[in-house]
Amino acid sequence: MTMAGPLLLRRAALAVLVLFSLLSVLLAEAGDSSASSNAGTGSASAHPVYLVHLRAAAVASYRGGVEGLPATAAAQADPDTTGAGGAGSGSGASSLSQPGHSRQSSFGSGGSHGPSRVRLPRVDMQSAAVKSYMGYLAFLQARVMEDAAVDPSSVLHSYKVVSSGFAAALSPSQLQQLQQHPAVVAVHRSSTIHMLSTRPSTSFDWLDSVDSGNLAGSANQTRHRRGLKGLQGRRGLLHVQRQQQAQQQALQQQQQQEGAQVQGDGMVVGVVDSGIWPEHPSFSDKLISPPLSAPPSSWKGRCEPTKDFPASACNRKLIGARVFYQGFQEEVGTKDWDLKGDWLSPRDSTGTGTWLAGAAAGSANVPTAPVFGSSIGRLSGVAPRAHLAVYKVSWKSKTLGGNVASTVDVAAAVEAATADGVHVLLVAVKWDPATTYFESLHYFNAHLARVTVVFTAGDYGPPSTDAPEYRNVAHYNPFGLTVGASTTSQRYFTTVTLGNGTVLQGRGMGGGTIKPKLPVVAGAAAPGNVAAAPYCKPGSLNKGVKGKVVVCIGGRVLLVDMVQEVLAKKGAGVILLRDNLVAYDTLIPYDARLPVVLLLGSERSTLQEYIGGTASPKVTIAQRATSGAGEAPAMLLISSTGPVTDPSLTPEPAAPTNDILKPDLIAPGVCLFGAAPGTVAKAKMKSAAVAMASGTGVAASLTAGIAALVMQSNPAWTPAEVMSAMQTTADAVSNKGGPIKDAYGADATPWAMGQGHVSAAKVVDPGLVYPASSDDFYNFLAGQDATKAAEVKPAHLTLAPIHAFNLNRASISVSRLQGSVIVKRRVTNMGGVKATYTAAVVAPSGVDVTVQPSTFDIEPAGAVSFTVTLTPMAVSEEFVFGSLTWEDGKGHSVRSVIAVQPLALPA
Repeated sequence: MTMAGPLLLRRAALAVLVLFSLLSVLLAEAGDSSASSNAGTGSASAHPVYLVHLRAAAVASYRGGVEGLPATAAAQADPDTTGAGGAGSGSGASSLSQPGHSRQSSFGSGGSHGPSRVRLPRVDMQSAAVKSYMGYLAFLQARVMEDAAVDPSSVLHSYKVVSSGFAAALSPSQLQQLQQHPAVVAVHRSSTIHMLSTRPSTSFDWLDSVDSGNLAGSANQTRHRRGLKGLQGRRGLLHVQRQQQAQQQALQQQQQQEGAQVQGDGMVVGVVDSGIWPEHPSFSDKLISPPLSAPPSSWKGRCEPTKDFPASACNRKLIGARVFYQGFQEEVGTKDWDLKGDWLSPRDSTGTGTWLAGAAAGSANVPTAPVFGSSIGRLSGVAPRAHLAVYKVSWKSKTLGGNVASTVDVAAAVEAATADGVHVLLVAVKWDPATTYFESLHYFNAHLARVTVVFTAGDYGPPSTDAPEYRNVAHYNPFGLTVGASTTSQRYFTTVTLGNGTVLQGRGMGGGTIKPKLPVVAGAAAPGNVAAAPYCKPGSLNKGVKGKVVVCIGGRVLLVDMVQEVLAKKGAGVILLRDNLVAYDTLIPYDARLPVVLLLGSERSTLQEYIGGTASPKVTIAQRATSGAGEAPAMLLISSTGPVTDPSLTPEPAAPTNDILKPDLIAPGVCLFGAAPGTVAKAKMKSAAVAMASGTGVAASLTAGIAALVMQSNPAWTPAEVMSAMQTTADAVSNKGGPIKDAYGADATPWAMGQGHVSAAKVVDPGLVYPASSDDFYNFLAGQDATKAAEVKPAHLTLAPIHAFNLNRASISVSRLQGSVIVKRRVTNMGGVKATYTAAVVAPSGVDVTVQPSTFDIEPAGAVSFTVTLTPMAVSEEFVFGSLTWEDGKGHSVRSVIAVQPLALPA
């Protein structure tokens, strides 16, 4: 009795705790459902907001340890099967969805590539185990709030699935108490951040200025997918030009006969951005044949209806739509929150979310009207039969501009998407202010919950001394796939015929009409403001440009502002002059209101000489022609790159960010058409709700669609395996067989293009993958900060810290190398037969590379470990690059980039 009595008391207390906690969960859910009605009732002034992390594990990572509460984390694959490099702990069966068997299909062909593997279950949000543990977390949060005198009604978000904390506006006293609380592991200050700068608008205004401001009036569009290797002519193609339709239909019939039907069925793609325009036909379930099935049984999400976003806006295509604004409202204050032209609902006012959703998973074969006389064919998402769920987090601030979000709202959206049951999550934040990997744990836990997270690399361009704030890749954490942007082979030509008969070939696709032989004048020759007129800045031109084509120098003013200035002075057109950069070769000066043409290099010089030497210069701007014969891909100028060059941005001094190579890969991201809100279509496009977009958001949306196809085709694959397959099969050469170039014509480095250009054709049959278990990631975190890792790890896990370069990833990066280093890797055979692989090494300049073993046999689903020893033979402050490729002689080439910064020779 002396033992049983206390035990019974503890169990009774636990039962009361859980009962109380479940009530807390129900109350919290009720509060969430009515959250939108509280908008505008917050403080008029701004307040600092904090994200409070508790020591307790989140639902996605809880493996047990609390008496009476079984594990909730998704089961880890058998390490002998996945080669994850660590014992993956199982989870309580009550918290898991019922497993099924993997379907061995491939959207690249009709055959099977991999061994039969059991589909690993995901977290079941409706299980008794999950509900009990969420109640427990709610109780813990309530106790911590009480101890720190935090009013529960002031809490903005409560996290339980991807974090175990809460977000709230805190006073200095509350902040100090929480920082010292034994149940709190960390308190991070939230901040307002801009979403991606992809511009679904009527111009490529991003070309002339890296602008972090307002994106209102734009909409993301995706058009020609020639650069998207492996999807040419397939049903997953976003855009089909008229001249290609017959060929595509024939290929589709052949694929149907072969049984290649992988188009995203049963997958849910989530998009964290600006919402959606639900009436666009890309999001209708009526145009899809055969009809879409109901959402998968694992889907637990919902649409949040409002007056302007009725419940009928959702269907079997658009199955989720939610809003998150509480952090933004608190951080900027109600006085600064600009809801003019926006809706407190999932409805999209800027167009970015609409475009991204349509590009990733919009319905197939959506007809569009001609744009200025040119057919753009039909729209289709990369995964046209996947379901969509959108999470609106971006809003407009009177002082900060548009497309601004709070980091706590973004975290809440990731929480909701993971709990709802998305398979792929596109996070379109163009800069992540997190300074440590521990501030990115919501992405880590989403990864553990079997969500493949896709990030935008950011639209800040490569590092530069004159723009230190525009330098590094936006997402350098290893918990998702970071995607940069590249050009495509499509070209749009517009001719400029001079008065002397010389014909100049430019780039352009502008609106309006222009009479032949109109006068042309340089902006500098018609100044209202001498310094600003050459660039056609707002207010800089005089009335002398009326009826004339105006020549403007690019680089300092957004194109949309140039056009507005010329329109204001009643000009007839715009000729934009730029340097002769590879990045601009594929671009389309594009504005619906005036003819706009881009001239580069010698054409630019010829025009300037003609104007300067002619008394009454005249030009004729002709209609467009298109060509798909250009060399591609090349890096888009604005695509953000590594390595991290600012020490203040390094996550941990002991383990630099540059031991994780980012971006991971690149995808098409320039001048593509796609879905747009109706208001944008009517006011600016005068067509069937399409608009053009460029940037890393475009590239990431296409990649997210491919990830959905991969996950449907291989349902037993983990997110780490999906990411590995997409990286190792990426192409490092152009369509002409040469190296991929950067925006200036030099060979692009892995810090710009990662592993290379995504190849949808090869990704489903990668041969080998580099898997990583949750234990691998915990050990990685322990290598960054052992103390913090010990506070967030599962109770029964013994940490074995590893260097960042030893995290089992496809790429290898070692910064600040002094002497030799041994890099460890492990691969799994995803093929259906036993194979022999041999290493082919291209050593970085001045670095000796030794691979052990250099050849191995591997069984289907088998795992092999190997080491790569890097020994510098010469010293360099700069990174040098090479590769390791495993080849089986049967078509599999598993390529890994090697990046090394050899600072010192071995002693």
